[in-house]
Amino acid sequence: VIDCGSAWEQTFTQLIDRGELMSDPSFLVTTPTLTDPSLAPAGRHTYYALFPVPNLDPRRDNALDWNRERDRYRDRIVRTLEERGYPGFGDAIECEHLVTPADWLAQGIAAGAPFAAAHSFGQTGPFRSPTLDPRIENLVFAGSNAQPGVGVPMVLISGRLAAERVVGAMGR
Repeated sequence: VIDCGSAWEQTFTQLIDRGELMSDPSFLVTTPTLTDPSLAPAGRHTYYALFPVPNLDPRRDNALDWNRERDRYRDRIVRTLEERGYPGFGDAIECEHLVTPADWLAQGIAAGAPFAAAHSFGQTGPFRSPTLDPRIENLVFAGSNAQPGVGVPMVLISGRLAAERVVGAMGR
């Protein structure tokens, strides 16, 4: 389920331009146990909720302090889910795992941004950084920051393209 809230345009301004949390969150919820019940105990479900937040761009003075914000935002996520069609969601949680940009940063992901630089027009598909560096011969990039883009299929394609370029299968 994708819920875009009612402030779609404002969302991008808040996240990208101002580095703020969405005032009217847009989010994605998946329930993988609907197609594979083996992913949870019998009669239960597994949910994945993705709420976009601003990255930890070091050029931004107002980066969120996720040590302080983590629990408050977790509660806001649950409240939003309950208000938008998942009543009782919070009370039904038996096990949870919350990941913030600070967690991604601690794992070495630049600016705590696992989906790459930005979700802006200039960072989509062919406009994303190329896999070949024009300045340094034989330097090949792969991953969500490089073409063709974010998401598991695109990252796998990026890796395949990089591997083919390294072994010379595609040439320059």
